Amino acid sequence: MWIDVHLDSIKKETESTWRFFIKISNSNNFSFKAGQFIQIKIGDLVRSYSIASLPNNKNIIELIIVKLDGGKMSNYLFNKIKIRKKFQIKGPLGKFILPEELDRDLFFISTGTGIAPFRSMLYYIKTNNIKHRKIFIIFGTRLKKDILYYDEMIKLSSMKNIIYIPTLSREKWKGNTGYVHSIYEKILNEKKDLINPLFYLCGWRDMIKEARNKLKNFGIDSKSVKLEIYG
Repeated sequence: MWIDVHLDSIKKETESTWRFFIKISNSNNFSFKAGQFIQIKIGDLVRSYSIASLPNNKNIIELIIVKLDGGKMSNYLFNKIKIRKKFQIKGPLGKFILPEELDRDLFFISTGTGIAPFRSMLYYIKTNNIKHRKIFIIFGTRLKKDILYYDEMIKLSSMKNIIYIPTLSREKWKGNTGYVHSIYEKILNEKKDLINPLFYLCGWRDMIKEARNKLKNFGIDSKSVKLEIYG
């Protein structure tokens, strides 16, 4: 079922990646689980986006969207849409969600806007004071200026057993360099006390394909790998 909404506000996260805040009609009691996504319909265009905000039943959800060359929806959202513009969404959708009990070590591995569902999950864990084991947040992008939610992730990683590891593939800086794969490979090689780790992969197709192959080589069962593919 399509739900009536309007654009409430926009905030620039980086030059090419913006945060869009969507207000849902008060007649719709919209609720979702951290990690789920919605579909947006504007005219004939329909696209799917992960929800980046905390499930709080306040009828405003946040999406973080990158402008894609040739992308019809992102071109409209970045160049044409106006505040208060009415359109429709469908959802929530997807099973990219947390298990009921967080009794396993978790790896949240993402590139670009793939961090969106993990932001939602982390705020859900923090807000509800949910007991958990180690959670590794491994985020990859090209340049430091492209790191999404950097200050927020630093603050979230102050929680017990939350380890935030951003890595840059095109710039040297104080943190890690290279691709996300080298980060989780190092952890798997060095940490022998991991408890039945569960892997969440979110981002571009090539990253997820490579990660699935590498995790298979580590003997990780496919049932312990959850995917959300962009593009």
